[in-house]
Amino acid sequence: MKLSKNTKKAGLALIGSMTGFLLAKQMKIEDYYPYILLGGFVGNTLGEELIPEECKPANTLGYIDRSGHLKLIHL
Repeated sequence: MKLSKNTKKAGLALIGSMTGFLLAKQMKIEDYYPYILLGGFVGNTLGEELIPEECKPANTLGYIDRSGHLKLIHL
């Protein structure tokens, strides 16, 4: 099963949020919300920087000529 970059990023944000929650719970802090936000931000930032973009460069340029036919130019 192939996952997209956004799905992987969302997974890291979720893991970061859960880590922030568990950290706040471990420290016995009553207000979990800032830790959840901070963990999600860190997970999202790491996902943006560490997960490579999976797009392949196009080797073909296509255009439509005057008669309405698709013409392909292989680069």
